[in-house]
Amino acid sequence: MQWDRRPAITRSAFQEVLIGLEYGDREHPADIFSRACVESFEESDGTRFGYRFTQVFEATVLHEVAVLEQVPSERVARLDHRPTATMRRLGEALDHRADLTLVQRVNLASALISVARPALADTVLTEVRPLAAGHRERFEVAWLTFVLANRQDDPRRSAEAFAVMRDAITAGEVPPGRALDACAQGVVWYLKRQEVTHDDFVWSVRVGNALAQRAETAGDPATVSSWYRGLAMLPAARGMAERTRSYMESARAAAEETIQRRPRAYALNLMKTYHESSLKEHMYVTRDVDAAVESGHALIALDPEWSISYGELAEAYARFGQCRKAAELYDVAVSKGAPYVGHHLLKAAASWEKAGEPASALARYEDLAALVPGNAEVLTSGLACARRLAHPSARAFEAALERLDAVRAAS
Repeated sequence: MQWDRRPAITRSAFQEVLIGLEYGDREHPADIFSRACVESFEESDGTRFGYRFTQVFEATVLHEVAVLEQVPSERVARLDHRPTATMRRLGEALDHRADLTLVQRVNLASALISVARPALADTVLTEVRPLAAGHRERFEVAWLTFVLANRQDDPRRSAEAFAVMRDAITAGEVPPGRALDACAQGVVWYLKRQEVTHDDFVWSVRVGNALAQRAETAGDPATVSSWYRGLAMLPAARGMAERTRSYMESARAAAEETIQRRPRAYALNLMKTYHESSLKEHMYVTRDVDAAVESGHALIALDPEWSISYGELAEAYARFGQCRKAAELYDVAVSKGAPYVGHHLLKAAASWEKAGEPASALARYEDLAALVPGNAEVLTSGLACARRLAHPSARAFEAALERLDAVRAAS
């Protein structure tokens, strides 16, 4: 039984960054996302486009952080909660955005996206869109609109934004690296959810391949790495293992070159995403458990403070039927803190059940019910587990479900 080994949740650097756009201990190695997010804001140039993202998170992640911080979610989402000097700086830019240039407003929207405030970023973009005069300005506004739309599962808006980007690229006013970034997004989001039209997808593959070979773009290996990692999804979807690996090797080589040139967090993130994609490649294309595990351990070694690193490897173990190893890794993911504490707790509970440890599973359901009270899925699963164990906590789960039913009936 694992009853006395419930994972304690750490206040992660990620949590600090989403709340305050800084993390407390610069001597302690924070995760790559947090370091890159802080660096991008600190180094943002108000005269230039091209704010650097590593990963874009949904607003639900911010809600989880607000719960962990014990601050009302609405205050956090509206940026009323400004506990650090850096977040006050961002908030003041938002308050006085009418005084900013178009480039500064686009960068402001980018910064808001980076800390999971999509509604605020949408507001800024809505205001600035009519002011975008040239192709380059329209491209940058459309780029951020596309980033927001495809995370909100809004294919109509995604397609409209991509059409604007394509027009600007065709007009020749977008730098090759930025154009290649757009082509990569076109490929990725068509293959994921058809967020762009088939014609735009074909155009993205053709133009992206040409751009990746150009001398101007070859001078930016970071962009080339992202391109090949996205392009690898195409043969992967068709089960073409050798072609997938060929593209992934190109992505890896370009990521390594980027790190050699400038070993900053943004560059390290390219290698992190390479390992993440390799893990998925071996889970779903080659179905090679040893290669998947190797990629997962490489991911953890590169970014040991990142909860998702452990969750990714846990997913691989679960897929290959090794439920105990999956459960143990999901527990580690929980202990690392945000993001995805709730998701990792739910996965840990399910994995402990499959591993034949229902008491351990119940402990995770109890923790999760305390973290997200009123969640029907959690309460139902927890109740079923408690009943199997004839555990007294079954009554608490029943009472919580009864209260939830009463609220639903009243509404």
